[in-house]
Parts: sequence; C-alpha cells; structure tokens
Amino acid sequence: MNGIAVARELGTPLHHQIYLVLADGIAKGRYGAGELLPTEEQLTKLFSVSRITVRRAMASLQSAGLIERGAGRRTMVKPLGRPLRMPMASVMSNIAAYGAETVAQVVEFGYGPAPALLRGRLWDGEDKPVQRAVRIRSQDSVPVMHLTSYVPETLGRTFTKAELDRIPMFQLLARAGANIAAGEQIVSATLAEPVVAQRLEVKVGAALIDLRTMMLDQHGRAVEYIEMLAPPERLSLRFELGADQLVPVRNQAKPRRRPS
Repeated sequence: MNGIAVARELGTPLHHQIYLVLADGIAKGRYGAGELLPTEEQLTKLFSVSRITVRRAMASLQSAGLIERGAGRRTMVKPLGRPLRMPMASVMSNIAAYGAETVAQVVEFGYGPAPALLRGRLWDGEDKPVQRAVRIRSQDSVPVMHLTSYVPETLGRTFTKAELDRIPMFQLLARAGANIAAGEQIVSATLAEPVVAQRLEVKVGAALIDLRTMMLDQHGRAVEYIEMLAPPERLSLRFELGADQLVPVRNQAKPRRRPS
C-alpha cells in the first residue's frame, strides 16, 4: 500500500477516508483473515495524519466488524462471509452483457504476488506471480463499473494489455485453454474509497455494489478472481431467493444510463 493520498479537499473527513482505504483492502484480500494490520504508528506515517485520526478510523473498522482489537494485542482482520454458489450460466450471461453494453479501458496492468485472500486458492498462485489488471467499463462515456481481475501468470502471459482493452477476459482465457465452467460469488455493498471514487466519478464514501467472483475452468482450477464495484444507480442486479441459494432469474446486469 504505497502512495496513499487522503486530503481535506476531497470533502470527506480524513479518518473516514482512511477507514475506506483499509476496509477496501480487507474486502479485496490485501489483508487476509487473521492477518495483522499495520500499527498505529505505521499508519500515521503511511497516511501522513495524526494518531487520533488513525484511532478514529480503527474504531470505525471495529464497529463495522472488520477487525478485532484488544488491550496489549495487535489489530487483526476478522474472517469475511462465505460465498454464494450460483448457476454458472447466469454468471456467464451477466459477463456477456457487460461486454456487449460497455466499453473497457485498462488503467492498471502488471504482475506481482497474489493477495493474501488468493494464496492457495488461485491456481498456480501460491509461489508464482499473478497478473493484476484494473479496467473501467463505461457506457456513453459514463463509468459504470470498476473491475479488478487476478489470473495466474501462466495464462496472463498469453495476452497483452492492448488485447484486454478489446477482448473480454473470459474469451482470452478460453483462447489460452481455460474455459470457464463453474464459479462462486459474494455479493455485498461497500463505500467508495478515494481512488475508486475518482475513477467512477462519484463522491468519496458513495455506496457501491461489491460483486466478487472466483472462476473455475473445465479442470476445476481457479483461473480468475474478479472484483466488480459499481454505483447502484448505474447497474441493477436482480436475484430470486430460493430455499438454499440465490438464483438470478434472468439477466438483469445490463448497465443503466445516467438520467439526463
């Protein structure tokens, strides 16, 4: 977590901006369940703020049930909820709809260690680098969703950043021999931290849909983990609650245009 910027001119209290950055890091696995967060002293240097500001941010994290704190103990990340299993046909139809209705722009692309959340889960990601790509999908020049994907280096090296700008990820993976056959999802909500807020053109702290999906190929290998953040007024997801799972009743994942 380098180069983190919080600023009063963003219109949101500094402690809340820090809370959003750390909560986003926990949700995305930069800090895994059971791992320790940086100390208060480290966080004051990281964000260039006072210790009281950091303590207010940590209190918010604790109130949200994201961390555990205790006298004489370091702050520890609490486990996240269990994923929902959904029919893969619906997941893939949603992905196809995203590609058909929006235009992608890759804003980050590179390789590095897998986040704590994915170590031991993403195929070939325990000891080898993974590809991390961040894309913004827009409709009529309005940013609709912020996508962060992780794929094993073995598959990622088969395509370029330029190709990812033009071709949906699932097609690139299929070209590399990894056909998506199953998956699991976590659907929740989060608040926009400063970087995501700027990219989606929303206010810091704005409510966002948070959809995380682990994709498995025909061999049962976890070949892609993707995190999607989207303003609810620009994207709708409709699910029917069954006895034992949530099942998408039809493809409702088409982006909605911003009212003129």
